[in-house]
Amino acid sequence: MDRRIKAGMLAALIGGLPQALMAADGEHNFELKARGVYWDDESLVYPTKTNKNPKATDYQQSALGLQLNYQSPYWGGIIGTDISAYGVARLGDSGTPTSNLVDVGNNGQLRDSYLTAGQALVKLKYQDFAQAKFGRQLQNSLLLKSTNTRAVPDTYSGASASLKPLAGLTIYGAVYDEWRSRSTGHFEKFRTEATAAKLRKEIDYVGILGASYAKGPVSVTAEYLNSKDYLSKFGLVGAYTIPLDKNSLKLSAGLFTSRDAGSLFVCSAEKELDCTGTSRLDNDGKGVYLDAEWKVSNFTVGAAVAKFDGFWIEDNFAVDATKTGSLTQDHGTNPFPTAAGLGPDLSNRDEIVGSVRLAYDWKNFVPGLTTGFKYSRGSGAKSSNLNNSAEGREHYREFTVAYALPFVKNLSARYVYMNYDSHVENGSTSATIKGMPRQDWEQHRFYVDYSYQF
Repeated sequence: MDRRIKAGMLAALIGGLPQALMAADGEHNFELKARGVYWDDESLVYPTKTNKNPKATDYQQSALGLQLNYQSPYWGGIIGTDISAYGVARLGDSGTPTSNLVDVGNNGQLRDSYLTAGQALVKLKYQDFAQAKFGRQLQNSLLLKSTNTRAVPDTYSGASASLKPLAGLTIYGAVYDEWRSRSTGHFEKFRTEATAAKLRKEIDYVGILGASYAKGPVSVTAEYLNSKDYLSKFGLVGAYTIPLDKNSLKLSAGLFTSRDAGSLFVCSAEKELDCTGTSRLDNDGKGVYLDAEWKVSNFTVGAAVAKFDGFWIEDNFAVDATKTGSLTQDHGTNPFPTAAGLGPDLSNRDEIVGSVRLAYDWKNFVPGLTTGFKYSRGSGAKSSNLNNSAEGREHYREFTVAYALPFVKNLSARYVYMNYDSHVENGSTSATIKGMPRQDWEQHRFYVDYSYQF
């Protein structure tokens, strides 16, 4: 898509805003969101022949993120516009600079701040049958979601649409050719993780086509994603909810594939591939899962198991920052209930992953307070593209405390503790598993969120 067309569209959108404000029927929605976030991270890599006693690396970062969101009504019931300004300011940092809350600059240090139009779109609709969006927007589907784990979410530039031809049925699709990561203020083309100049080719677009159906206790979603000339994915999930008096039991299952899709899929394109060099690769990964979730009183109890055949790749694309030597990598969406929120994907070749989770709402004792715990264990993991003796196991633990302050409307705080560790049997410099890059990894996250509508 030509950049001049995009610039003209954005200028027309902003220039026509005053007329839209006066002519459109209905309410204009303005919202201010503020988030303070602090991360404390420490990790240890595996020893090698050249680094037998590696030192732990650590960093601490804090930032303030602001969103000013505007949503117009539909003029004539057909056309409207949404605009969001995102601003992020670095509050403090120490340790190794990493592109998590703000980007790393050309000097190797974290940038102070950025301001950008995170969303800027024209929206169309026809009754309740069809909707479409053109421009910068959030994305939320089975295989690609805008994340909300940083100071502000990441957004995509392109077009999306949905149809509802029957009650309960939604058919949707999207095509994006640029992306703004959650730690930067500018939109870039999609790329792979390859940093060699001759391999740093752009992914033309990321396209999505899917359908979902929900009626009564049954829900089903199928989705296909194509990252042009790099990776193709397919996902199918289904769920059935059984009411049990005042409680419920939800049973769900999923099937997902992740395959190479062209010339851009080479050794260095994905950092968790077990190979070296720049040769073209074949990949055929598949994962299945079963999950059960029981809601009883103030408890939510869940258990899941996932099995992988081949290496299921989470990452749909990346943006490499070769000037600084760092990588700005936004992963794809990991739809497995066994997934880790920190580090590796727990989806290596031949791996079996079991997971349990428990959440409790303390509303009877402390209104607004909730806690949660999750544990996942993977075993039998093998190297993705090498035949060697390495076999690994990995563990992931997550503990969350969230509190919605009852004395200040729309103000909440959240603390998340995450810990990952792994062990590779028969591992050496010639027999390792890149999908398990850390021997131990620990992270603390603190969030304070506030929103105001006016």
